[in-house]
Amino acid sequence: MMSKSYIRTLVKNCMALIAIALMFIAPQNAIAAERRPVIPAHGQPILVGNMHGSDWRVASNDSKQAYCQEAFAAFRGSAAQSYIISHNIQSLSPEGLCDRMDQYYSLEEYADDRLGSAAAIAPILFADTPLGTKY
Repeated sequence: MMSKSYIRTLVKNCMALIAIALMFIAPQNAIAAERRPVIPAHGQPILVGNMHGSDWRVASNDSKQAYCQEAFAAFRGSAAQSYIISHNIQSLSPEGLCDRMDQYYSLEEYADDRLGSAAAIAPILFADTPLGTKY
């Protein structure tokens, strides 16, 4: 006859094995959904992360919004964002990200920075400044 502690241990081990198996069997689209680029309206150029601030400054609002939607999705999918406790960053939207990037690139010293870097830094750097601020 098996003891109760042996049965409990056996059940716990089986549950752990099932949990591990489910992690490998679970559909991967729940973890990393397929991203489709957002195309700006009216044939505007597509902004990408390796472009620079000068490209951002001359881009149309449609191109900026399309870039911010993709950058925002990447930011929300990153592990780093879960460590940021600022309410202004946690309540960030794609439009807010664009505003923060406008603030970032309104400073001349950041004009040569790549868009990918600005998208990561600007929300943190300008978290407590009013939206629409230009320097």
